[in-house]
Amino acid sequence: MGADTIDSDSNLRNEQLPIKDHFLGWQCRVREYAMRNGDGRPTKGMRPRVLLEDGAEVASAATLLLVPIHPQESIQQFRFMALKTNDPRDRLKKAIELLSSTFYQHVENFSGVMTGLFPGSSETVKTLVNKKSCVLEFDYQQQSFRIPFRVRVLKKKEPAYEFTYWHNFLFNPYLSPEVKVLGFDPNWSGAFADPSS
Repeated sequence: MGADTIDSDSNLRNEQLPIKDHFLGWQCRVREYAMRNGDGRPTKGMRPRVLLEDGAEVASAATLLLVPIHPQESIQQFRFMALKTNDPRDRLKKAIELLSSTFYQHVENFSGVMTGLFPGSSETVKTLVNKKSCVLEFDYQQQSFRIPFRVRVLKKKEPAYEFTYWHNFLFNPYLSPEVKVLGFDPNWSGAFADPSS
């Protein structure tokens, strides 16, 4: 996400909140487990409920990615795997091998920024772009989080867009080039977890 999404003072406050580490550790475990034991299929822990701030539901579940702070190396690996072969099964196998090894073992590599890929004509996208914010509710394996996020459409040249597009292409060889990628930037000071640690 761009530096203009959250000012530096709130970034400093966000980094000092224990809920950030709690959420990121949980997300990394959930994702690593899905890669190692579920052939990469998204679990409920990766598909939060999307609400507006007034509680209105925008989507009962949206599959979101956890984007590394520095995604360039991952983008290069994803693109290389995607273009190396026309066999979607081989691509999928290589993607799962990469993501199930050490990718999620370094929680410090993630800030909590998430992305979602949606059809270009999605009503969910229209609503979220109009509102510019949402609340994501995660509830999986006796752990829940409720976190407010700022939302914006990512441009195709942005690293978070490229990371999202190529990641999704490895899992879906029929991915349309006419997609929208939304970026979700967390506001940790408004986050809630149950249990809290």
